Amino acid sequence: MRKSYETEAVAFGITEMNCPQHAAFITLDRLQMSAEWGYVFYGAFEDDELIACFAIENKDDSVYELHLFSVLPDKRYGGVGAKCLEFAKNEVFSMGGTVLNAGAIHQSVSVRNWYEKNGFKQKEIHRAAYLPFALGIMSCNVGE
Repeated sequence: MRKSYETEAVAFGITEMNCPQHAAFITLDRLQMSAEWGYVFYGAFEDDELIACFAIENKDDSVYELHLFSVLPDKRYGGVGAKCLEFAKNEVFSMGGTVLNAGAIHQSVSVRNWYEKNGFKQKEIHRAAYLPFALGIMSCNVGE
């Protein structure tokens, strides 16, 4: 997972010093804590190699959040990300959800465009002193 976030970290000047909670620096302990908090993890494999992964968290009865969505750099642009995202939307719908939210670096136009191409719309933008970037919240109605 960290490898898939390295390109983003380099592109936006994200370091372990200025944003230790960024997924490029995630630890096994943090992944385990996320599972304890209710994140459900999914992965896509090719020849026994994890090439994409993400987590879904139920925020309330009908709203879910997508977390830690990542695809290895050399596996991007082949459709695996879109397939994982479609799987996530179907999974949320099967659990009774109607909305799936995802956070992304707002300044990453290519990532925003990709989410929009896959049915998400910009919902809001968060600016926090502890983040060296603005966090865009994208939202998608599932099951439509």
